[in-house]
Amino acid sequence: MASKIGLFASEREAVNAVQQLLQAGFTPGEIKVIAKDGYHSRALEAESGVHVDEMMELVDTREHLSDSDYESGELRRTSLVGSSITSAGITMGSITYAGSAPLAAAAYLSGNGYNEDNGPYDRALSSLGIEEDHLSACRDAVKAGNALVVVSTTESKTLLEVDGGPELSVLSNAEAIYRSCGAKQIY
Repeated sequence: MASKIGLFASEREAVNAVQQLLQAGFTPGEIKVIAKDGYHSRALEAESGVHVDEMMELVDTREHLSDSDYESGELRRTSLVGSSITSAGITMGSITYAGSAPLAAAAYLSGNGYNEDNGPYDRALSSLGIEEDHLSACRDAVKAGNALVVVSTTESKTLLEVDGGPELSVLSNAEAIYRSCGAKQIY
């Protein structure tokens, strides 16, 4: 899966980017928006119409789970499709939580072989599709209050792109939109 990430300093810029991506034919399932917390995500979600993942909620959830929750496999039984989680069944004590996206996303991270040195922020971003090369920059940006807009497609890189030729992919459209909306950084 190929992705293009846009880092935006303001919520307004991120909302404009999401709206333009939707107008350009990208589907909500191809677009992920990542914000620092609920305060930063409310306007983004309300104005863009796309779900916004809250980094602090994912990290807090991850920190409250024990290692036995991960080792039992209960929390790894999730299915990530686009930007949504289609199923999650989590039992803690005698209470079962079904469809808890942040909890399931945090649990999904634990099964991917990341070591503890990467920290909960990196695992949360990885579960949302951020490539390892961009983890530290994206983590620092989100912690500082910036928003990430990520477009992911099943399209693979063409021969021209691999050999340094012009980018003729759908993701080049996403990059052009990011630039026109004032992205601070594009990965």
